Amino acid sequence: MQDKLLTEFPGISYEAWRAQVDKDLKGADFEKRLTSRTLEGIVVQPLYTARDRATEPDAGGFAGLAPYQRGPAPVGRSGRHWDVRAEQRTADASSAARELAEDLRAGASSVWLRFDALTRTGDAGRVDPDGLPCDSLAKLDAVLSQVDLAQTPVALDAGGNVAVAALFLALAERKDVDPVALRGSLGCDPLGALARDGRLPFELKSAGELLGELFRVTAQSYPQLMAAEVDVEVYQLAGAHGAQELGYALATGCEYLRHALAAGLSIEQASPQLGFRVGVGSDLFLELAKLRALRLLWAKLVAAFGGSGEAQNTRIHAISSLRTKTQRDPWVNMLRTTTEAFAAMVGGADALTTRGFDVALGRSDEFARRIARNAQVILNEEAHVTEVADAAGGSYYVESLTDQLARAGWQVFQEIERLGGMAAALSSGAVAEAIAQTARARDTAIAKRSAPITGVSEFANVLEEPVRREMPAPRPLSAAPLPPETASAALSQLRAAAPGARFTAALNAARQGAPLLPLTLALAGSAPPAQATALPVRRNAQPFEALRDRAERHAAASGQAPRAFLCNLGEIPKHKARASYATGLLNAGGIRAVDNDGFVTLDAALTAYSASGTDTVVICGSDDQYPEWVPKLAPELRKRGARQLIIAGRPGENQSVYERAGVTSFIYMGVDVVATLNDLLDRMGVAS
Repeated sequence: MQDKLLTEFPGISYEAWRAQVDKDLKGADFEKRLTSRTLEGIVVQPLYTARDRATEPDAGGFAGLAPYQRGPAPVGRSGRHWDVRAEQRTADASSAARELAEDLRAGASSVWLRFDALTRTGDAGRVDPDGLPCDSLAKLDAVLSQVDLAQTPVALDAGGNVAVAALFLALAERKDVDPVALRGSLGCDPLGALARDGRLPFELKSAGELLGELFRVTAQSYPQLMAAEVDVEVYQLAGAHGAQELGYALATGCEYLRHALAAGLSIEQASPQLGFRVGVGSDLFLELAKLRALRLLWAKLVAAFGGSGEAQNTRIHAISSLRTKTQRDPWVNMLRTTTEAFAAMVGGADALTTRGFDVALGRSDEFARRIARNAQVILNEEAHVTEVADAAGGSYYVESLTDQLARAGWQVFQEIERLGGMAAALSSGAVAEAIAQTARARDTAIAKRSAPITGVSEFANVLEEPVRREMPAPRPLSAAPLPPETASAALSQLRAAAPGARFTAALNAARQGAPLLPLTLALAGSAPPAQATALPVRRNAQPFEALRDRAERHAAASGQAPRAFLCNLGEIPKHKARASYATGLLNAGGIRAVDNDGFVTLDAALTAYSASGTDTVVICGSDDQYPEWVPKLAPELRKRGARQLIIAGRPGENQSVYERAGVTSFIYMGVDVVATLNDLLDRMGVAS
C-alpha cells in the first residue's frame, strides 16, 4: 500500500511548484501576493521545504539535552503535566486566600502572587489598587494561609524589592518548612521592575549587589527555589516584538549572571537560580517559536559563560497575554487564551498562567477564573499536549521561524550590550524608544485592519450587551506598623551591615517581625533610588475600544446612537460586498448602519434617505455604477441634509468628479480605519 501511494503521488520539486504558481499569478508579484513580513522583519513564505532548514541540520539537538530548543524533557513530560500556575492580585488578603484555595482545589498546581506598587517599589506615595499588599509577614501569612508551602510551589512578583523575598523566607521558616522542600521563585527582577514601575527602592549598584547576595543564599540553602525571574512580559505589554523580547530577556539575564558571579557563585550555581516570565500572544507559530528560541539563546549564553549542558537549561513561566485581550466581545478572549496556552505548551513552557476572559474589564469573576483554569486542564487531560516532546519540531516552517527569531533576538542582545547593558539601555530610554517604534508599526497595521481583531475591528456587534466587572478601587494607605523592639535592633544591624551581608541581615530582621517598608528603607540606605521612564501597557484593541466608548457616551447623552444610511445601488449582487464592508467599518466605531436591499431608481434612494433621520450617507455599489449614479445622486442627497457623503470603494481617476458632486470621503481596504472613524465622528458632532 505504501509503495502504491508513493508511485501515485510523486514528489514535486520546489522549482516545479514555483513555476506553476508564477503561471497562475499571471504576472502578479510573488512577494507582494504570497509572502508577508512580521514586525521582526521575518519574511513568511507560503511554502516551506527541506531547503529552508537551518544550516545545521540538527541545530536544535535532542529534547531534554542542550541547547534545549526542543524542550526540557526527553520524551515530552511522560504523563507529567505542566505547572498550572494561578495568578493572584486581589487587594483583600482574605479574598485572595479564598481564591487561591479554590484554584488549587480545581486544578492549579502552583500560585503566583502579584504585589502592589508599594510592595514592589517601597514608595509609600504609590497607590496601586490592582495588586496584593504585603506590608508585613502577617499579611503575607494571611494570603498564604491555605497554601501548603512544602507541597505547593509559590512564585512571587517581587519586582526589584528583595525585602519581599526576605519576608517570604521568614514565613517559610515560621511554618517550619524544610528549605530543601521549598519550590517556586522569589521573583526578584530589578531591571524588569525599573522598566515596569519607573522606579526601584534602591540605586542600581545596590540593587545588583543585593540580587547577587540573594542568588548566593538561595543556591546555598534553597536548592529548588529560584532567586530571580526575568519579567519579559513587561516589554511585550509595552508593544515589543518577539525579537526584542528575546534580546531584552538575554540582556537582563546576562547582567544577573554577572551579579551572581560577582557574589562568588559559579555559573553552575548561578544559572539554575534564574528563569523567565514570558507573555504569549495569539500568533500560534510565532509565539511557540519564540519560546523555543529563548531556550536556544539562553543555552548559548550560558555556554559562553562556561556553563555545562545541564546549566544551560532554564525554566519558563508563560502567561496568556493581556495585550491581545479585548473589552468588547470579551468571549472571544476564551479562544485567544486557548491558542496562547497551546502555543506555550508546544513551545516548551514549564509553567503557564491563563487569565480570565474578562481580564481587561477589571477583577475576574469566579466563572472567568474557572474557564481560564479549565483551558489548561482540557489541554492536559483531553488533548494530551504533554505526551509528545517538541510536537512542532521538524516542521520546516517552525524550525525556520525559530532560527530566524533566534538570530534577530541575538542581534537585539548585541545592540543592548553595545549600549552598556540592559540597565544603561533602560536608563537612557533606548529600550523605550525601540519598543515605541514597534508599537507604532503595529498600531498602523491594526488601524488599517491588516491585523484584524475579531469582535472589535472586525465583526463588531454594536448591539452587544457589555460585560460588567468590578474595578479595583484605590485603597487608603495604612501607616506602617512600628516594628517590635527586637525587630528595631535587627533593623539597626541591617543598616550597619557590610555589602555582601545585607540580605542575610534583612532576613534576620524579617524573622524578628520587621515590616516591609522599614526593611526596604533600611536596605536602601541614603542613596537615591534608581529611576527611569516607566513603559506603558498597551492593548491592541484600545484604539477601536476608544471609538466605541465615544459613540456610546454620545448615545447615553443624546438618546440616539450615531447612525449612517447605506445608499445601496441596484440589486443585491451589485452592492452586497461593499455594503457589508461599510457596515463592518462603521460598527467598529460604534456607528450603526441603516441598511436596505438596494434601490434601482434615484427617487427611491432619496425617499428612503429622507426617512432615515441621519445626516451621514455611505454610497455602496460597484465601480461601474458610480460614474452614472454619483454625479446625480450626491447633489440631491446634499439638498436633503446629507452633511457627510462617503463612497465605499477607491475613487480612482474619478475622485475630483465625485468630490465636486458633494462626496466628502472614501472608504476602502487599506484605509486607516481608526483615523477615518475618528474624523467621521468629529463631523457627526460626537464629542471625543
